[in-house]
Amino acid sequence: MGKEDSFEEIKFPYLQLAILIIGTFMAVLDNSIVNVAIPKMETALNSNTNQIQWVITAYMLVSGITIPMTSWLSDKFGSKQLFTYSLIFFTIGSTLCGMAWNLPSMILFRIIQALGGGFLMPLANTLLYKIFPPEKRGGVMGIFGLAVMLAPAFGPLLSGYFVQYASWRLIFYMNLPLGVVGAFLSIFVLHDFNDKSASKLDGWGLALSSIGLFSLLYGFTNVSSNGWHSTLVYPYLIAGALLLIILVVVELKVDKPLIQFRVLQDYLLSMSVVITSLVQRTMFVSLFLLPLYFENILEYTPEKTGIFMTPAALISAVFMVAGGLLLNRVGARLLAVVGLTITLITTYGFSFLDVNTPSSHLQVLYIFRTIGVSLALMPVMAAGMNRLSNDLISQASGLSNTIRQVASSLGTAIFTYYEAHRTLIHESEMASQYNPGSPKGVQLNGLELNLMQHGMSAAQAHVTALETIIGIIDQNSFVAAINDTFMVGTILTAISLILTFFFNDKKYSKEREGSHITMME
Repeated sequence: MGKEDSFEEIKFPYLQLAILIIGTFMAVLDNSIVNVAIPKMETALNSNTNQIQWVITAYMLVSGITIPMTSWLSDKFGSKQLFTYSLIFFTIGSTLCGMAWNLPSMILFRIIQALGGGFLMPLANTLLYKIFPPEKRGGVMGIFGLAVMLAPAFGPLLSGYFVQYASWRLIFYMNLPLGVVGAFLSIFVLHDFNDKSASKLDGWGLALSSIGLFSLLYGFTNVSSNGWHSTLVYPYLIAGALLLIILVVVELKVDKPLIQFRVLQDYLLSMSVVITSLVQRTMFVSLFLLPLYFENILEYTPEKTGIFMTPAALISAVFMVAGGLLLNRVGARLLAVVGLTITLITTYGFSFLDVNTPSSHLQVLYIFRTIGVSLALMPVMAAGMNRLSNDLISQASGLSNTIRQVASSLGTAIFTYYEAHRTLIHESEMASQYNPGSPKGVQLNGLELNLMQHGMSAAQAHVTALETIIGIIDQNSFVAAINDTFMVGTILTAISLILTFFFNDKKYSKEREGSHITMME
């Protein structure tokens, strides 16, 4: 392992930051941009709804499996070299996806794309912490966080525009110019830390992490469509959980493990991972539920939904940078408390929607909610990694990203299942109110009579009235389920807020001022 290069020895650090943002933006954007194009892709690739979901599932599974390998591959090839290879792989995979002629070819090319994309986020984190010293990381992480915040907002906007006015293939081809520029700059500008080191591959760690994560993520993926009791869900979840428990036991006994779980002995890092995982799940609630509300209740197109979400993304960019710059002055805890308090209030506000909620009210809530997340997320993440030495940065980055990936899949499974389950419960409750003789039943009879007075036969009036009432029940039950799910998000936000009071990064840093956590015994 080479010596740690000083900041003064690194040329064009902020251009290197731009390179890392490009790679991360492409990878994060891909998670949100494909969903909108799925119906068009289903028709073009001659597949059905269940089959086309593998376009998303294959990418998620492969990228999830690759993340734990980041540290070992960084040691083998060097962090700069692996980032460059990953960017090239992702770009080639994206281009091939745009050329796909059937479903099998698309799934294969998505796997190639994921083999590059899975490494980009943890590698970008690793390189940022190696390039910039602790006193500069707050502002840098705020700028870097723009990729994380802006990509999910622009994904539906770009995808909706391409699908509606051009071709779904452009959602993949758009990565080609970005990828070529990013790879070129990475080769010639990105600093080479000479951080290669000879280490034997931990075969048991690789096998257990790959099979365990695949099983766990595959099980979570099937929850929304099959339920928790399906044989496509619980056997995989049980097997995955057992394998990952065995993985932890094995890795703690290995001299040079694939995954260095010992880094979680650092209090700030472990608390940072827990808090940011919860915050990202609360962020997902709005990114998942609001587009459904806009498209199903307000009848927005995906493009219009993207336009609605853009102002919040742009405003959050300002606050994310501001939060990063304030990190060294006020500490991560104060920023997180302020940010999560705002997030808590606005998430609770989202739990009172109805079918007639004004879009202006939604816009205000969404903007302030995004501001709150922006103030909290990156400062906590940066504070958790700040005291680690360079030899642990890649390990900590890979492990924290793996934990967040699992937390993300678990959160997605829980929220999607809970929203669908609550919709069915509300539908049943609302439908039961239309019994003969009840006030709602009288309303249904009155609607039938009104339709008959306008020339419909009794049979036609009955069918039309039922269809109208079913439509009303569907909409109101759906909104009620969204409110219930936002309430769960409110609870998670409250837990995150409570945890931040135990995240005393200023005090903890002073206790070990001038020191770094190095390789643990």
